[in-house]
Amino acid sequence: MRITTYLNTTQKEVENKTHNIWIGISLGNKYFTKEHIAEYIRWAIENTKEKVLVVICDALHTINIEVLDKRSPEASFQKAIKIGDQKYVEVQSIISDLPDNYKSKINLVRWKDILDSENYKNNLKIITEEFKQNSEFHNYITEIVKQGRPDRVETISKLSIQRLDRLAEYILNELPLLINGVQGYGDNTIYTLLPYPSISKLDELCIELSNKTIFSGLANKLNLTNKIAILEAYAE
Repeated sequence: MRITTYLNTTQKEVENKTHNIWIGISLGNKYFTKEHIAEYIRWAIENTKEKVLVVICDALHTINIEVLDKRSPEASFQKAIKIGDQKYVEVQSIISDLPDNYKSKINLVRWKDILDSENYKNNLKIITEEFKQNSEFHNYITEIVKQGRPDRVETISKLSIQRLDRLAEYILNELPLLINGVQGYGDNTIYTLLPYPSISKLDELCIELSNKTIFSGLANKLNLTNKIAILEAYAE
């Protein structure tokens, strides 16, 4: 694994296994091939504190399909889940090829499985209200949306304010996890380190919100109990 950026952590902290690691597999990101996912999983197992959580971000992908491909909400959800089914099977096959001592450290879940905690629900409600009421925060998130899909820049540039707000819900729904860690379904472990094949303005926002160095009014309302970290990491 080639790590080019450490956000809110250091190489030494990672090597000392101070975090439980989670891998968020975005269905719109073509970098997540079977080979690359396998490399992320192996690296995560070798560097995690206790366990590794792999999250198939399927239902969340509904928003991208609905807005960028102009499909109905129902059709978008069905397509997202179908793609998620395929990716889930693919990751299962990766895990099945691992040694038993590696398999025992992995939890594989879908997007819906990590949304049940009260902490997530409360922080999501606060973030959503802030997006509606704080124009500065609203504009900041909108700029992240516009930069978030380099492959769809032209499409996004033509979206109405309403459609941009809908697309922003993708970020709003993932923010509570990115700023305070992820709790997997049926597992009390909190996963706080995310390796991902890019660094963006969203990642910087997550770190600054978690450390309460940006949008202090919002940050002080949130229940933030875990130190989170993000790596720009490439499977090589």
